[in-house]
Amino acid sequence: MKKQITLSIFLFLYTFSFSQQGDGGNPKSTDLILNSADLQEYIFESPVISVLQAEDLVTDAAGTGPWRFGFNNETNLTMENAGYWRILPNGGKIWRVRVTCENALTVNLTFANVAIPEGNELYVYNPKKDFILGKFTSYHLYEGELGTELIPGNSAIVEYYIPAQNAQIPAHLTITKVTHGYRTAAEFVEKAFGSSGSCNLNANCPEGAAWVNQRNSAVMLVSGSSGFCSGALINNTLNDGKPYVLTADHCYSNPATWIFRFNWQSVGCANGTNPTFQSLSGAVLRARAAASDFCLVEITGGLVGATVPAAYVPYFSGWDKTGIAPTSAVGIHHPAGDIKKISFEDQALISTTFGSCPANSHWGVTGWDLGVTEGGSSGSPLFDQNHRIIGQLHGGASACGASVLSDEYGKVSYSWNPAGSNSTNQLEIWLDPNSTGASFIDGYDPFGAPPLALDAGITNPIGVSGTICSAQVSPQITITNSGTNTLTSATINYGFNGVTNQTYAWSGSLNQWQTALVTLPTSNLTSGTNTFNAIVVNPNGATDENLLNNTTSSTFTTVVNGNNVTLNLNLDCWGSETTWELSNASNVVLYSGNGYANSQTPTPITQDFCLDYGCYNFKIMDSYGDGLNGSSCTNGAGSYQILFTEAVIAELTQAQADFGSSNTTNFCLNLGLSENSSADAISVFPNPAGEFVTISANDLLIERIELMNITGQVVSAVNVVANQIKMDLSAMSSGVYFLKIYTENNSTTKQLVVK
Repeated sequence: MKKQITLSIFLFLYTFSFSQQGDGGNPKSTDLILNSADLQEYIFESPVISVLQAEDLVTDAAGTGPWRFGFNNETNLTMENAGYWRILPNGGKIWRVRVTCENALTVNLTFANVAIPEGNELYVYNPKKDFILGKFTSYHLYEGELGTELIPGNSAIVEYYIPAQNAQIPAHLTITKVTHGYRTAAEFVEKAFGSSGSCNLNANCPEGAAWVNQRNSAVMLVSGSSGFCSGALINNTLNDGKPYVLTADHCYSNPATWIFRFNWQSVGCANGTNPTFQSLSGAVLRARAAASDFCLVEITGGLVGATVPAAYVPYFSGWDKTGIAPTSAVGIHHPAGDIKKISFEDQALISTTFGSCPANSHWGVTGWDLGVTEGGSSGSPLFDQNHRIIGQLHGGASACGASVLSDEYGKVSYSWNPAGSNSTNQLEIWLDPNSTGASFIDGYDPFGAPPLALDAGITNPIGVSGTICSAQVSPQITITNSGTNTLTSATINYGFNGVTNQTYAWSGSLNQWQTALVTLPTSNLTSGTNTFNAIVVNPNGATDENLLNNTTSSTFTTVVNGNNVTLNLNLDCWGSETTWELSNASNVVLYSGNGYANSQTPTPITQDFCLDYGCYNFKIMDSYGDGLNGSSCTNGAGSYQILFTEAVIAELTQAQADFGSSNTTNFCLNLGLSENSSADAISVFPNPAGEFVTISANDLLIERIELMNITGQVVSAVNVVANQIKMDLSAMSSGVYFLKIYTENNSTTKQLVVK
């Protein structure tokens, strides 16, 4: 759950413009003169607020329940046992009842057993009639249930109208719950417009310009009339506008009473004033599962032609279930009940295990680059670089000002068809109902242009990421067909570092939503940071109708003289305290590790490095200050070894585990030149050296000394016949060198660091 909070209260300032829940209109009683005898009132005493607040302190701190704003009065008020009927001159009639919660800030209602035959109307409003919900008709209901928005003040009036022609048709409803909003006025304002942290970015800022469709798919959920989450409309392979909403399982309550808020967002980048929104109510559960914390519902109320009304500007976002780690990501959400925000992660996601969920069931955002998430963002969609949903927010640590800005999203790929699942706990049967086997689909606008015929895409570069221990790279890309026409040919232009000067002609046969993995010819590069770029053009020898998905890129590092070095790290049981860094002789950090779990039986960590010849520093740190001593751990103290060609070149033993806050070990990779049995008789001092270094061979005679840089180039040489020599290094720059020392019939290589 987001920040260990499930649902939070959705409150808003009622001075805002409000788009009607229901079809709009005025209650029939507006034009009538009614006296107090026509309105029966039920008064609910105030709960013991101090007790509720004490409970809230525990629940909010532990994150074991919703952010509760109200106390639920369970009721059974019906047309038969409550309220009064008023017969109208035209033969119609009105039933009304008033409910009042003493000292409440807000009141909201939950209905069951509701029947509204055609022509009948249901309204809920405050006594001043300046806040009106309705009219509600039969198509706003699901299985006779309905939840209402929060009504400002401490009273709400329910009004049910029956026209004369329906007088003999049964009509009924039951008010099952009257919720007393009790949180303080300050908290009421805080959970309103503009309440989220200042580091959040409004969805309509310029940074979100490329994400308008995805913004239109994101919605706020009012769940159970007592809390809120986020979610998104999600497409299916039929492209039929079926109103599916993906959110989090921990947001679940009876969806028949849910409210879905569309377009609750600022007009521009600034908050502005008086933002409006539209609402639909009611849904049916399709599938949910705790393992990846997903919940899929289908909206049932207020639809037009079986989909969301055009006035709501709905967009059904596409999805990707491949499980391939995205190179970047975007989240769109409603933090703290605020207007719609957008967050950006510019780094690749990692596959994670969240809490007690199954291994690799979540995507991890290691640190947002722009924006964060908060309570209320739960269930919000995570989009990959191709604008497709890959997960929904489960929880995390991020918040404005937090030291860690990480979040965890349940994977669409894990939720797709888990082992042993069926229609109640998987996505596949709902999002791919005709069993196309599609690994991804793009979004759908039910009121926009029809699907494109020619739409080739390119994505997921492989073999050109991370660090490559070679001058040779062999890129692979995935070519995709999002068009309705079968894709039979395309041209791939690719290259490196901004130059796409190589061409590959692809041919095959891909139906819509199918993909093909393409291996491109091998290229030779120099050491350093490189960028791979590719673009697909000429689908079926014609013009591509969508250029937004035609390019891909990936940044990576090549090490021409790369050596494979391995770290084997055994943690103590307090893995969360441990971090490490591997840096070169210039103190540039090349690799690092952190974020390990606490466990009495920690899993050994294996990390591969690609290193050039030279010297390195491995620094391991413990935030608690007791190293890896593990005195309270079942497995005892921790340790590590660094291996090169199966030999240990650096290590920390269990006996050395209590190193305090940090420990640094130096090691070097030499040029691979063999040493002989006389190596121990030769010494080099001082090392590291300044302007001079002394080489001593005891009883051996030194005949020649060669000073080489890390590439093996001889930069200085001395011919002598002596068992000791002082060598001048004043012309040498700082760095790692190697001394090749020739004695009678032998040679020995020694590493040397020049300061």
